[in-house]
Parts: sequence; structure tokens; C-alpha cells
Amino acid sequence: MELLTRYSGITAIIVYSLILFVILKLTKKKRVTKEETTDNNVEEKNRTYERLDLADEDATVACLVASIDARQQYHKNVQILSVRRIG
Repeated sequence: MELLTRYSGITAIIVYSLILFVILKLTKKKRVTKEETTDNNVEEKNRTYERLDLADEDATVACLVASIDARQQYHKNVQILSVRRIG
């Protein structure tokens, strides 16, 4: 018990250093994943898209319905980036 009280200050410094080390390692991993996701966003912004043929009435209506549904679901402004015909 005497040994513990004699070296308690040094022990506390070591424990605090280890806790700080673990916290810094965890935040560094999170920073790396944030950088990777921002790289993906840059690639998406650099894509080129073709305009929707407004003469195709079915595609236009489908896009409008999809955008209204997304707006109601996410409560944010939406933008249609691409249209594909399924089936």
C-alpha cells in the first residue's frame, strides 16, 4: 500500500497518457474515413449527365413522381441526377 501512495502521481500520469493515446488513435481513424468519403463526393460531382428527353412523357412523369416522393421522405430539396428505364 505504501508503494502505491508513494508513486501515485507517476501512475496517474501514465494512465492519463495511455487514455489520451487511445483517444487520438480513434479520432485519427475517423479522420481517414472522412477523407475517403470526400474523395467519393468529388468523383460524383465530376460526372456528366445527359438531359432527359422531355418528349418522353412517361419518363418525365416518373421523374416528377420520384422527386416528389423523395422530397416527402427526406424533407430536403432533391435533384434528379440520372434516369434509367427498368424492364
